[in-house]
Formats: sequence, structure tokens, C-alpha cells
Amino acid sequence: MTAFPSWRRALALLLVCAATLFIWRDRIAFELGYAHARGDFHGWTFARDDAKAATWLRRAAEAGHARAQYMLGLNYSHGWGVKQSDAEAEYWFNRAAGQAYGPACFHLAWMLHKGEGVARDEARARRLMIRAAEMGMSAAGLALGRFHERGEGVAKDLDAALRWYSQAAESSREHPEAFDNAQFTDKAVAARDHLREVAALSLPGDPSARPTVSP
Repeated sequence: MTAFPSWRRALALLLVCAATLFIWRDRIAFELGYAHARGDFHGWTFARDDAKAATWLRRAAEAGHARAQYMLGLNYSHGWGVKQSDAEAEYWFNRAAGQAYGPACFHLAWMLHKGEGVARDEARARRLMIRAAEMGMSAAGLALGRFHERGEGVAKDLDAALRWYSQAAESSREHPEAFDNAQFTDKAVAARDHLREVAALSLPGDPSARPTVSP
């Protein structure tokens, strides 16, 4: 049996490493960008550097990494390590939302709802917010509840508001670790319980003034 030459083994290993780096290039770039953004790399702390974070996040984002696209959108939205640009923020949020990344859908929806740096588009804002809420994002459910409770971009509808607040509370309870849901638990429960109390009020005078809210 002929021994496999050592140089061929080394070449094969090199090719495997190169292929692995190519396949995981977006993940590696994201990890480096995330580390510079946080000032921490798996327990190894160092000075934060938003500019370096943006450089690595861009590499990952251009390779199609959804979370990197979202984080780069945040960088442009706030001017972290890059020149602030609503147009760039919208572009990268759009790219991430196109991959069904919930936080990107949420942030882009708020931009469209408020008309911050983009043309106001209530219909698209609701579609994106619903998409994020249906993924289990409590913050999105709270936003939709607010839209319907206050009549922001939609007809005022307390029944719909209660449904979204209830969904937000349920998402926080069932998946507290997802989308930072745990920090929205109290708000979701308070909003839901407030509307339930409104529904239980017995207003004197004209019965038609009484709000209709499903239990």
C-alpha cells in the first residue's frame, strides 16, 4: 500500500480549511463585528470599536447574513461607527426583513409608521409589524395593540388591540428568551389588563358609549 505523501495531506488539509473559511465567511465576519460592537468575544473583553464592528458587519451583511444586515441597519440608523443615514438603514433593514428576520421587520415597520427618513407607509408598516408579531416578538404585538387602541394608521378597534396585547403577553410568557421578550412582559400584561378593565366598566348614560372589547 502506497503511503499518502505528506505534502498531499497538508494540501488536502489546507483546501479543507480554505473551503470551511469560505463557507463560514459570513458567520466569522459577523462574530468579529458582534465582538467589536459589544467589546467582548466569548468572555475575552476589550475596548468597543463601532467603526471596526461596522466594517466586519458589512462583510457579513454583503454575504447575506440576516442578523449582520439588521445590526448594520442599526449602525446607520444611530450613526454608530458610520455616518448616520436613514437611507442606508432602510436598505439593510429591508435586506434582513426579506429574510424574515423579526427585529428588522419591527424596526423597518416603525420607520414606515413614523415616516422617519422614509416615506410614510402605514399599510406596509402593519404588514411588517404583523410578520414580526407572528414570529413571537412581544414588542411587535405591543405596537400593533397600540395602533388599534389609539387608531394610529388604522381604525380604532379595541377588540383588535386586546388580541394583540394578549398575544404579546403570551409570547413573553412562553418564549421570554426570544427577541428580548422578557423585558416586555409587564407592559404587555398591563396593556391587556387595562383593556379588560375598560370592557368591564359600566358607564352611566348612553349604552352606545360603552366600549366593545372581547374577553
